Amino acid sequence: MNDLEVEVIKNEKIIKDFFIIEFSLSKPIGAFEPGQFVMIKIPDKSVFLRRPFTIYDVNGNSLFIMYKIKGAGTRLLSKAFKGVKTQILGPLGKGFNLNIPDSCKPVVIAGGIGIAGVHLLIKKLKNIPDIFYGCADEMELRLIDDIKSKTFYTATMDGSYGFKGDVITLFEKHFKNYKKPIHVFACGPLAMYKSFKEKIPPSIHCEVLLEERMACGLGLCFSCVTKTADEKEPYKRVCKEGPVFDIWQILL
Repeated sequence: MNDLEVEVIKNEKIIKDFFIIEFSLSKPIGAFEPGQFVMIKIPDKSVFLRRPFTIYDVNGNSLFIMYKIKGAGTRLLSKAFKGVKTQILGPLGKGFNLNIPDSCKPVVIAGGIGIAGVHLLIKKLKNIPDIFYGCADEMELRLIDDIKSKTFYTATMDGSYGFKGDVITLFEKHFKNYKKPIHVFACGPLAMYKSFKEKIPPSIHCEVLLEERMACGLGLCFSCVTKTADEKEPYKRVCKEGPVFDIWQILL
């Protein structure tokens, strides 16, 4: 974990309220896992607490974050121009497990801005995954322009491209066709995870990345706990024991 000074290289709008920001790091961020996150100091004096963002990509001394404007913090971040300096703390948390058996087929499911949480995972997986991506409309497919896969399934809620409906319903139509075990990695809204647990049998192994409001990112304040099936320690800190969890262990 490092607390690094960073400088904005570019901060580009992709579509609507979706942006990708590139930071130049003062030194290498160090070893990290896909799914881990950083706490970014919003470069505005009106914001005291840092904000958590999943690492989208790293290239040399450049760190990339894809984000969506959801509140005051991300709105201010979207206005950070080239040359602005700030601080980043990370990498933090527990990421995805890359050591899955070769006998398992990796499958990635993402919803909307959730693609930011699995982008690096897709690049790091030893075997090329099948990808299921769901979003609001065809325009949001711009978020996956740089993702390459031999098998890509898309769903849009308005039916403007691919399957009309949600991505879990789309996945449900396909998962029974797999002839060997699959290992699912997912990132999206809680509603997506709830739907998965309702429609998919618990024999399907699935890791999910949770998003929660955080104050410290270090596990000290317990502001980001989630309830789990662990009887001894039912409440887990998303920033410390997560943000990646076994979907069957979290209570939604």
